[in-house]
Amino acid sequence: MVDRILDIFTGLGLPGLFVGIYLEALGLPFPGSVLLALIGFLSRQGQLNIVLAWLVSMLAYILGSVSAFSIGRYLGEPFLKKWGKYIGVTPKRFARAQELLTNSAPGYIIGGRFLPTVGNITPYVAGISGISMKKFLLYDTIHAILWLTTFLGAGALLGKGWQKFVNGSWVTWLAVAGGLLLAFYLVRHLWLAPQKNKV
Repeated sequence: MVDRILDIFTGLGLPGLFVGIYLEALGLPFPGSVLLALIGFLSRQGQLNIVLAWLVSMLAYILGSVSAFSIGRYLGEPFLKKWGKYIGVTPKRFARAQELLTNSAPGYIIGGRFLPTVGNITPYVAGISGISMKKFLLYDTIHAILWLTTFLGAGALLGKGWQKFVNGSWVTWLAVAGGLLLAFYLVRHLWLAPQKNKV
């Protein structure tokens, strides 16, 4: 199974990496960090050049971020309120994101992109806020360097020891814990939340 997944990612190559990272930077729910780790792993196996993968990822990330920033800047808050539900933007999250950006633009853009759901809306909120494109790109590039290097590097470090990693007994426990977390999330958001709204 693991070999089949690796074959699929090897087949997608750098164009698949570009599309995946672009979608991640655009704020769509896409597992960009996992993709980067797999690409780092494949580079260690000799399937891809890690420097070229890093450069393609950086280009895709910056283009995706600029696209999202431009949507925020030129289409604004009404657009985000109408279509934001597709990337997990609620009015409450949006207000919190604006508050964080106002308090510390560098901290919000560099650090906020690492946080689930906050990272998805960061470029949109930055575009709406009026921060200059130049400042946004500076902070977003710092984040991209940290993010890309961390996850590509982690995948490359795993390298040839992947069978030990996958076959370890702790992976079973991790899978069980992940399943329990998923079940908790589904119960909370799909069953309990609608009942709470009925009250």
